[in-house]
Amino acid sequence: MKLKDKRFKKIFSIAAAAALLALFSIWQNNGIVITHYQYTNHKIPEGFDNFTIVQVSDLHNKDFHGRLSEKIKAINPDMIVITGDLIDRRNTNIDVAVQFIEEIIQTAPIYYVSGNHEQLSEIFGELKEELNQRNVNIIDNTFEVLNRNGDRIGLMGIADPAIHQTERSYLWYDSSAYVRSSIEALYKSIDTEFNILLSHRPELFDVYEEMKVDLVFSGHAHGGQVRIPLVGGLVAPNQGFFPKYTEGMYTNGTTSMIVSRGLGNSIIPLRILNRPELVVVTLNR
Repeated sequence: MKLKDKRFKKIFSIAAAAALLALFSIWQNNGIVITHYQYTNHKIPEGFDNFTIVQVSDLHNKDFHGRLSEKIKAINPDMIVITGDLIDRRNTNIDVAVQFIEEIIQTAPIYYVSGNHEQLSEIFGELKEELNQRNVNIIDNTFEVLNRNGDRIGLMGIADPAIHQTERSYLWYDSSAYVRSSIEALYKSIDTEFNILLSHRPELFDVYEEMKVDLVFSGHAHGGQVRIPLVGGLVAPNQGFFPKYTEGMYTNGTTSMIVSRGLGNSIIPLRILNRPELVVVTLNR
């Protein structure tokens, strides 16, 4: 084989590998995965048996151009929960977030709690106004009673503690006391046997278990950003390297926590072996 032919073959191989890598990266960051969980608890009243919840988390202003909303509509859930970081404070486009809400608002009631990006954004107030105008239930540090077929369950929400942190100490701030006191305050008005909590931070699972919350929906960890087979996520905010809580359902005592891998990206622009995730949870007696 001539030298020129060898050189051409090498260049072609490199170009083909680069193209495949680019396609893989696009798929990894845009191909939505739907993860289904069956959650069983004898405290769930009969009226909420087979109740379906869709969880959206960490969208970070990512625009799926209607694909995400179409998947949610096809699921036809009884409730949609958004567990923070609907926007990205470094690259905020409220119009993208509002468009997404408008696409799904007729599908099911939406309940929303803030993430660290909302709390640290200078235009969080504007986002809240837009959400309120579209009948999104903002439940930061509030408690709601959900009624269905004559039965009741409780839904709590915790505002992300980022507003109590300084930029310098953000990664090392201990949010446990804030979240514990917030849940204690909400419990004073709770009279439902089965209760769900929306809270952006999965690293506070010990607090949720201590407070005996039945079911928690969380996000924030972005699935560990890069997932290593047989190991798990590589790095997550407020958990550091090889984080403990990055995806899936965790149970300790009477408390279960579902952690979404999220849908968008923030500081790190790429997901590897960690496609955007839409979570679907069905409640069973």
